[in-house]
Amino acid sequence: MSAPDPDLAERLGFVVGSLNRRLRPPADALTHIAVSALASIDRHGEVRPGELARIEGIAAPGMTRLLGEMEARGLVARSADPGDGRSHLVRLTDAGVAAVAAARTERAEGVAAILAAVALEDRAVLERAVAVLEQALLSTTPAPARTP
Repeated sequence: MSAPDPDLAERLGFVVGSLNRRLRPPADALTHIAVSALASIDRHGEVRPGELARIEGIAAPGMTRLLGEMEARGLVARSADPGDGRSHLVRLTDAGVAAVAAARTERAEGVAAILAAVALEDRAVLERAVAVLEQALLSTTPAPARTP
C-alpha cells in the first residue's frame, strides 16, 4: 500500500471538520462526545467507565465527569459490578435510549439536507467512498486518548 496523498488527507480532514461543525447540536443539546458515549453504551451494553473511556478515546477523569452529567440528566444509570466490588457498570436508561435515537435522527436529517444539494451521480460516488471509509475505520486502531 502506498502512502496517502497529503493533500487528500488535508482536504478530507477539512471536510469532516466542516461537516461536524455544520451538524453541531444546539447549545442546550447533548454534545457530540456525550452522544458518542451513549451510542457506545447502546452498542456494548453495560460497561465499566474505564472501558468506555478507552472506547471513546478520552481520559478517565473526563469520562467520569461526562458520566456524572449524563447521570444527572437521567440518561445513564450505574450499578455495582458483580465481578469487581470496587467498580460499577453504566447502562442506558429509557431516556438515554431515546436520546441516542433522537440524536441519530437529527444527525441523519442534517446530512440528508447537505446531500440534497449533491447531484445523483455524485451521490453514488459518495456511497462508495463511505463504504471504503467504513472499512478503513474497522481496520485501524483508534486515536490516542484525549481530554474533553
